[in-house]
Amino acid sequence: MNKKIKLKNYTPILIIFLLISIFINIYSYLNINKYKYKLGKESQINIEDIRQRNESNMNILNVSIGQGCIKNEDLLKLYKNYDIITSEIIELWGQYASYKDNTLSIFSKNIDDKKVLENDVYLRIKDYLSIILNQTMKSKDIGLTLSSGYLENFETMSELTKKVNSYFEEFNSQKLLNVTGEQREKEIIKNHYWIDMLEGIYNINNDYTNIEFNVDESKNVNNIEIMNEKK
Repeated sequence: MNKKIKLKNYTPILIIFLLISIFINIYSYLNINKYKYKLGKESQINIEDIRQRNESNMNILNVSIGQGCIKNEDLLKLYKNYDIITSEIIELWGQYASYKDNTLSIFSKNIDDKKVLENDVYLRIKDYLSIILNQTMKSKDIGLTLSSGYLENFETMSELTKKVNSYFEEFNSQKLLNVTGEQREKEIIKNHYWIDMLEGIYNINNDYTNIEFNVDESKNVNNIEIMNEKK
């Protein structure tokens, strides 16, 4: 009899603890979801900016390869684009790490990211373009003639931009067909498509892990005259 009385005395306390526990779990769940939505929104912005800058690079490279030379202003645009893309890729990997930390492994999207550092082709391209820009500025040339060594590297860069552009187009046609504007943004965030896109870029870049972008040390003769002819 005494045991039943004691149990009854503790029952309200147990109920209170249970309710508090439920409240804390609900609050934590809502906070995590809110954080993951904010994370997805930031990641979606980075992905979209990468897509647009990659398309811009593709157009510049196509024209430059066709003309056999590239003006300093276009070299600078390429450099700035690759510099920002490099930073945004780093941000995306950080956002992906935060996503994994806040998602149960059985429900999370996973990327086999063992070669992230070796895979950083955009950083190598950025450094390569930085050297070229310094060279053309010191020589006071108005641009760069794409002689054999440079042309090969620019064609590799062009090939990479085309593969990434094709990937985005294919992804959009399969997952986001006829979805535009705010609805498109919501779909990417809700379905964590930004992770799929990051993985797609990563897989393409894997093909360029061992490719070096070496500067052609041979002197570009008559750069100014050639560039003036292209005007």
